[in-house]
Amino acid sequence: MAHGFFTIEQWRNKQWVTVCHLNGDQSVTDALRMLERRDNPGFFRVVQTQRMVWAEKTDGKLRLRKWHANKPETLSRSAEAFDRDGGRWPNS
Repeated sequence: MAHGFFTIEQWRNKQWVTVCHLNGDQSVTDALRMLERRDNPGFFRVVQTQRMVWAEKTDGKLRLRKWHANKPETLSRSAEAFDRDGGRWPNS
């Protein structure tokens, strides 16, 4: 089973708008149940974000660091670190 989190988005005013997120311990079935519980008509999509990839060129070679995104917060924190560190992986 793929790991990741789900985002439910609704098509409104010619753009996708986030309705809610479901963390990595939930399934697409849980996302559909969430739509049923919300009881609002519309056009929706369920997007799964599974992996994050930090791509950095070192010594002329592209290095890919990959990990699972289990929550939207994890993705946000990683994006903030990428911006803060200028796209360079922090030295351990």
